[in-house]
Amino acid sequence: MRRGALAAALVLAGLAGCSSNGHHAAPPVPDGGTDGSHDVSPHDGAGGATHVDGGTDGSHDACGSSGAKQAAGAACACNGQCQSGFCVDGVCCSSACTGGCQTCAASGSLGTCTKRTSGAMPRSPSDCPVQPVATCGTDGTCDGAGACHKYFGSVCIAGTCSGSAVVGAYACDGTGQCKPGVTTLCQPYACDSSKNACFMSCTANNQCSAQVCDFATGSCGKSGPGGHCSGNDDCISGFCSDDVCCNVACQGACVACNLSGRRGTCWPIAAGVPDPRGSCKDTGAGSCGHDGTCDGVGGCANYVQDVECLAPTCTGNRLNTAGTCDGLGTCGAPGVRDCHPFRCAAGACTNACKVDADCDTGAACVNQTCGPKPIGHTCGAAGECASGFCIDGVCCQSACGGACRTCNSPNAPGTCTMIASGNADPRAVCADTGVASCGTDGKCDGSGGCESYAVGSVCAAETCASGLYTPASTCSMNGKCVAPDARACAPYVCNGSACFGACATSDQCKAPNSCSAAGSCGLKSNGASCATTAECSSGFCAQGICCN
Repeated sequence: MRRGALAAALVLAGLAGCSSNGHHAAPPVPDGGTDGSHDVSPHDGAGGATHVDGGTDGSHDACGSSGAKQAAGAACACNGQCQSGFCVDGVCCSSACTGGCQTCAASGSLGTCTKRTSGAMPRSPSDCPVQPVATCGTDGTCDGAGACHKYFGSVCIAGTCSGSAVVGAYACDGTGQCKPGVTTLCQPYACDSSKNACFMSCTANNQCSAQVCDFATGSCGKSGPGGHCSGNDDCISGFCSDDVCCNVACQGACVACNLSGRRGTCWPIAAGVPDPRGSCKDTGAGSCGHDGTCDGVGGCANYVQDVECLAPTCTGNRLNTAGTCDGLGTCGAPGVRDCHPFRCAAGACTNACKVDADCDTGAACVNQTCGPKPIGHTCGAAGECASGFCIDGVCCQSACGGACRTCNSPNAPGTCTMIASGNADPRAVCADTGVASCGTDGKCDGSGGCESYAVGSVCAAETCASGLYTPASTCSMNGKCVAPDARACAPYVCNGSACFGACATSDQCKAPNSCSAAGSCGLKSNGASCATTAECSSGFCAQGICCN
């Protein structure tokens, strides 16, 4: 779990257990380590090469040769300081977590190897090298699924001008393949044959498709949805958002009108992705408020349940456990735990002694321990615990087996609790089967089970074939990937995976329709994108869609 404001103090505490070998690790990065300058080597978290046994080249592990081993999530500088034997991204990790697009320092899941968010930088630039767009290879970022992101929608082979359209272009499909793209209509501008691209402004009439150039403004007239714009007056719809003409105003946090495959249509930003408009400010874990990312439905995401928001403290010999977020923006009150027969110091119960004074009143130091450890105390073996169970690095009240459970939650160490919904499974039992399966997503459901992809998650892309357009498929309540009803593109034909919404030539119209001087094949059917009511056969254009 995230240590919030304690991160710096924990790192200092971790370094105190190291020998003076000159090796130091950076503190965990709150956003999951996407800042490359703060990340630690993926091999061992401290700069050494990882061996099969989880050790490093020797000099690094020497720093952890003495002192208590730290549980997963605690700050560290080398593998030897961790009970697991893995120090990754500056924290003790449950596994080696060597992938460049994985991190053990993600917000809300410190100590558990998780996937870096989509668009995040990998641990090292060499993990996901930036390749030329023409290769459709990796673009230098992570894809959110633990792998490197590949170019999607980028032009890999330029098209050519045909009338007032760019045809024959190829685009990257996101899997490394360069495939035939879609025709780009330039209206109200013409196609610049010297660049095989649409004009964005005009200085002569021949740079416009049908209208004449307004030399005072450099404009050929208003553009339809998806066309380039610099203001609302440039668009037929009256809405310019993200530099493209949009079907609606598309203002506020976590929505955009220029998303790949959705250009001209206002659409929510995917969950876990930083808000491109900066409206969702990261208010810090201590607030339990917004974490700087989107929630997938057009809003700002909060810090998830069980993220630490209040540091643990000592009151006499009693430990006030950490306060944690409730997932709704509130920091919960801490619990209380007695440290006897050990002492409470620096916000934690001690777990070793040298003299009797290191123990609580009435307890003696024997063989460097004040006695059997009660539940909640850190441990390395079951024999140290009065309960007989050492689970997740602490003395536990029970065996606490199974997925999505922990005995080391910040607010109740020693008590077997279920991992809150939306958090990664620290025991890695819940597998991410991929959104296409509509199955489990690698997180917990809050009831001791594995969470499934949410109803409405896009599980298959939109398609268009033989004049029939099928919108993107989504996950249903019973875990199936269900495609919506298809609709005819008529009076247009397919343009890649979507329908044309305007035309430059008659071959973009379904016969016997032809392309008019206004760039229209005729009235559109319900469900088609529109900018004005005059485009729709129903006579209604609502929220940018022809409506009944």
